[in-house]
Amino acid sequence: MALSQGMAGGLYGVATALGMLALATFAGRLWRLGVPVWELFGQAFGPPIQRAVALLSLIWMSGVLAAQVAGGVAIARLIGLPGFMSQALVLALILGASRLDLRVASRLFAACLLVSALVLIYAMADAGGLALYAQSAPLLVRDLGGFSPARLVSIVLAVGLLVCLGADYHQFVLAARRPLVAVAGCALAGVVLIAVAFLPPALALALRGTGELDGLTDAKQVIPFALGRAANGLWPGSQTLLLAALSTAALGSGAAIVRAMASATAAAAPSARDTNHPGWSIAALAAGGLLAARGQGIVETMVSVNVVYLASVGWLFVLLLLRGATLPAAQAGLVMGSGLAVSGAAYLAGWAGWIDADADTVSLVGGLGVSALVGLICAVGGPRSIGVDGLRR
Repeated sequence: MALSQGMAGGLYGVATALGMLALATFAGRLWRLGVPVWELFGQAFGPPIQRAVALLSLIWMSGVLAAQVAGGVAIARLIGLPGFMSQALVLALILGASRLDLRVASRLFAACLLVSALVLIYAMADAGGLALYAQSAPLLVRDLGGFSPARLVSIVLAVGLLVCLGADYHQFVLAARRPLVAVAGCALAGVVLIAVAFLPPALALALRGTGELDGLTDAKQVIPFALGRAANGLWPGSQTLLLAALSTAALGSGAAIVRAMASATAAAAPSARDTNHPGWSIAALAAGGLLAARGQGIVETMVSVNVVYLASVGWLFVLLLLRGATLPAAQAGLVMGSGLAVSGAAYLAGWAGWIDADADTVSLVGGLGVSALVGLICAVGGPRSIGVDGLRR
């Protein structure tokens, strides 16, 4: 995105950071509930709604997983592996990483990400990007003009809301030792990510100015290329080790999503009991691998497939968490179904070319608006309590 949108290439990171700060406001309550988002819906509305939310979750998580696979493949191809072998290797490594203990895996992947971030800072300084980074906030405001207002709204809303509604983020909140730790973790992530979000675009813009990116044919390889180049400058021959650390960080993100997808797949299957069965993880990887094979941009892949989920369940989720109330099962199904119908229709119309480049915005805002309207009409009769005390740990 930096190569086409300038410093606005940091928009995805900023939107995610805003979502993390929003998640921090109710992370303690989410921790006390102690269940995945689809189970929360299931206890409030019944098993059919639980399975529907789990299936909808699979749609957007497939897109996020596909983006992680695409990033891993870009790194593998930069090392020199052919395309098919790169994708097979990345999928196999993500599957292996998803079987690791969550706490152990989190420490390993965080360490690799920290190493990559330190080299990223060095690479930016070495390329003369510190001045760009120092001006990142005003440059972001300037370069946001390259987006249409509708496209800007769709990215910020789709990414920020997904953090608040996404099971892959929630799993770490639920794994916290105490509710205060869950809140602090989300707040810290948001603050740090705002600072980190501008590092990749500043580095990409600085390298573009020097002409060093002219030989790259895939924009996804810009950051891996820059980090490998910087690692060699620090320690000759260390490029492969640095790229391996960067790949491990990408595998960590992919593994976290696979865990959440495996849990959602098991929740969507009426007779499923063992959510840790490797078959669920393999099914999740198959869906992500197929989407990754399309070759769509990383951010576009994530945004385009999650708007239907958000439009379907967003209003009900806000009602549950902020008001501790719910609707009768039939009315909840009507609210979700109306958002799904409008958002899905807009998405398909955009895919068919009947709506222009702002199809994601129409899908998200239209679906959310209709589901909220239907929900408000249903709520006039008086919502009933969800029984939050019964869901607490």
